[in-house]
Amino acid sequence: MYRFVEHTAELELELEAPTEAALFEEAFRVLAELTSGDAQGAAVHHELELEGEDHALLLVDWLHELLFLAEVEELVPETVVSLELAGGGLRATVGGRRGHPRHLVKAVTLTGLQLRLEGGIWHARLVLDV
Repeated sequence: MYRFVEHTAELELELEAPTEAALFEEAFRVLAELTSGDAQGAAVHHELELEGEDHALLLVDWLHELLFLAEVEELVPETVVSLELAGGGLRATVGGRRGHPRHLVKAVTLTGLQLRLEGGIWHARLVLDV
């Protein structure tokens, strides 16, 4: 015998922004809020360069890279210093402080992933595994 049981380990996120780059910055702010923690350490900057033609998947990779920095480098993210989206990828510099970020988000899933331009506004939907 088996049965399926509802589980509340996911958080669906909807984003809106006037430009695609601003949407990626908004996603950064969401992740910064979810990982905020003790940020008493030294200020640091990380340069990121990601490749990908599919910008919806690039958004997922962007958030995964930020989660990696929080987990491995103990980065409590604070700001996007620069962000550039070009056809085949993303270049960004992010700033924050060393500390003890909350490890609330485990992963960004592909479930229900959307990225679209509608009515002059960029929209994204993604699911975070918490």
